[in-house]
Amino acid sequence: MFACSGLGAWRVDLRTSSVAWCPRTRAIHEVDDAFTPTLESAIAFYAGEARSALRRAIEAAIADGTPWDLRLPFVTARGRRLTVRARGMAVRQGGRVVRLVGTFEDVTEAEAAALDHARLALVVRQMTNAAIITDAAGLTVWVNPAFERLTGYGLAELAGRSPGSVLQGPGTDPATVARMRAAIRAGRGFAVEIVNYTRAGGPYWISIETTPLTDAAGRLTGFVAIETDITARRCAEEGMRAEIARREAAERAIGEMLDTLPSGVIVYGPDERLRFVNQAYHELFPRLAPLLREGDTIETVLRKGVAAGQYAAEIAADAPEETVARWTADLAARLRAAGPAREIPLPDGRWLQALERRSPSGMLVCLRSDITRLKQAEAEAQRRAETDPLTGLPNRRCLLARLERAIATADGHAIGLLLIDLDQFKAVNDAHGHMVGDALLREIAVRLRACLGGRELAARLGGDEFAVLLPGLGGRRDLLKAIARVRSAVAARLDLRGLSLRPGIRIGAALWPQDAEDIAALLRAADLALREAKRRGTDATVLFEPKLGADLGRRAALGERLRCALAEERIAICLQPQAAAADGRHLGFEVLARWSDGGTPIPPAEFVPLADEMGLAIPLGQAVMRAALAAQRRMHDAGLAPGVVAINVSTAQLLAGAFLEETFGLLVAHDLSPSEIEFEVTETVLLDRAGERIETVLKRLRAAGFRLALDDFGTGYASLAHLPRFPVQRLKIDRSFLRDVSGAGLGPIARAVIRLGRDLGLETLAEGVETEEQRAALRAEGCDAIQGYLLAPPLPVDEAIAFLRRVATAPVPAARRPGRLRLVSP
Repeated sequence: MFACSGLGAWRVDLRTSSVAWCPRTRAIHEVDDAFTPTLESAIAFYAGEARSALRRAIEAAIADGTPWDLRLPFVTARGRRLTVRARGMAVRQGGRVVRLVGTFEDVTEAEAAALDHARLALVVRQMTNAAIITDAAGLTVWVNPAFERLTGYGLAELAGRSPGSVLQGPGTDPATVARMRAAIRAGRGFAVEIVNYTRAGGPYWISIETTPLTDAAGRLTGFVAIETDITARRCAEEGMRAEIARREAAERAIGEMLDTLPSGVIVYGPDERLRFVNQAYHELFPRLAPLLREGDTIETVLRKGVAAGQYAAEIAADAPEETVARWTADLAARLRAAGPAREIPLPDGRWLQALERRSPSGMLVCLRSDITRLKQAEAEAQRRAETDPLTGLPNRRCLLARLERAIATADGHAIGLLLIDLDQFKAVNDAHGHMVGDALLREIAVRLRACLGGRELAARLGGDEFAVLLPGLGGRRDLLKAIARVRSAVAARLDLRGLSLRPGIRIGAALWPQDAEDIAALLRAADLALREAKRRGTDATVLFEPKLGADLGRRAALGERLRCALAEERIAICLQPQAAAADGRHLGFEVLARWSDGGTPIPPAEFVPLADEMGLAIPLGQAVMRAALAAQRRMHDAGLAPGVVAINVSTAQLLAGAFLEETFGLLVAHDLSPSEIEFEVTETVLLDRAGERIETVLKRLRAAGFRLALDDFGTGYASLAHLPRFPVQRLKIDRSFLRDVSGAGLGPIARAVIRLGRDLGLETLAEGVETEEQRAALRAEGCDAIQGYLLAPPLPVDEAIAFLRRVATAPVPAARRPGRLRLVSP
């Protein structure tokens, strides 16, 4: 054996598999002298994932001699949880690793001390502000001196109590208090502004920023809050006029109390020679005041100020003599005129209000009041009024003001306006949470700001819509170059909290004065272009053209005609066959909606989105389902076996309260079984905010015997984690993934979807199959079914029946009758 003191030691002889611990090591493990360790039993003392980390470290040491030094969670023989520091290395003899040796140390207290130090460091960094630390339940543990000075309460009075129970009063906003309590219960940080009350009962405004504290294992241990007294700012924002009125009243009451006035006062006699300067003036003008001498003329005082750099914000100390003379004469004339109050900047960043008055005796009294805090409050209020709080970009109000200035100073140049909408932002928000959505918006803002020039402006209008103002353009060519620059900057792939994506944007653009005469018209033109870009889809850019307004009217009229067509049951369907990839055996049909407006076929890509826009998704879905079930019944009555008929359903249908009952009623009316129907949903349906309600409906449909398929899989933002939640049986591979079929077979995405389906026990069906080469590649990868022009185009119902007669190769079973239908809870 070997000796050890406070630091434990250990040794593993790899030739005999024996393990030796020193007494200190045994003491940390809390085992008795009879315990004989082995390598596996020693590793078993470590908690969960720590065992794997330790085994990897041992393997690395044996393989290449890499020593290890790890801090790991540990459970003693008596069940105490510790944090230990395990270090080790391999010892070689004759080129072979013969043993492992190392040290073992209990660092639990050190880890706790490190946490305390971290807390202390956080508080120290904020020591000029009030700070308070609570436990995980929000009860006070510690406050700093600044907190005691601000509130009048000491730690002894607050310890173990909720700060709000002591500090909140009648003027405290209950809604803000509720948000704070909810955040504490959830273990989240928060930032609020709230009214509290001092020990003496006086109200004050504070800005609270609260951060959760966690231990090394990630467990919540408490909160640290930094409080900033913003009473002055709030008073400035809420009582600006009252403050100005009080200052004017004080100025009128100057009289003979000049020397006690907090404002700076300098007095010239009737002969315009210096008579008096008060202490406040010395403090306001530290460079000038020591140089003043009684009897100086107004011009002498001003020249001394220029030479001392006191007026550097207006004129340089080394300005040419003629410049100094002109500036001095002009300012002296304004002083003698004793006109209205004005604001003047100082070189150190402060602002003064200057006011001159003549006394009845002819004395010139010049009053200088420090309005720096007022100016700061004005600037802050202006900034808040014109800034989007999430991204820091200018908001709509600021954009309109800048647009107005740009038009006023255009000087013959064109002005471009881009309206930008993010693709699939709602899907990202719903799938990954608002924190990821907000982070995406902030990153888009950073990218927009970075790609713009000095006179250009990016603004956030709200939600996922941004705007870019482009003054000084030569015309459409310059506009297109700017659009390319913006699109290139925004579209680079980014990683947000583990999510990797390439932001897609749709842009509507317009030019002043080519497309509009004024601001309102320019905004309308860009908005019309953006609407058209949204209609066209991902990454579309549309420049305004006069016909866009007409197109919008045409779509509105078309929407009304679609409403009439639905009411008059003039929606038709086509059926596209689906077959087994392996042997071509007929499996069923997908139902596709068709509509002709006055004899003119309207593409589904136009009228289906239009139905969503017009609130007609439910009646359109009902019309398609009725037509599909009627066609299936006709095939049965003709002695044919149509197989499974796949019908697309929208979010609106699934969320409609009567969807299940109406569906079962239609099945009974057409004498069909649920197993003959497959409902297809897209990834965007699964990502809807009402995902839990949709999940419940899908589970009830599945339990009743209906089949479910996930359409266009892989084209949206759904996570693989969504698949187990929804009881789908089939993944449909979008036609876009078959475009890269070559002699080497399918592309990587199509192969991945097929293998994923196989691993999850799901069928796979490929859409858009047009060639034997594609079918062969799909069959080779194990795809279950295909659909596309290789089999047949979408067929009217009569042609679908004829098609079914041609492919029928076996006796047709008698038409099945449905089993008893019932609503089933998941």
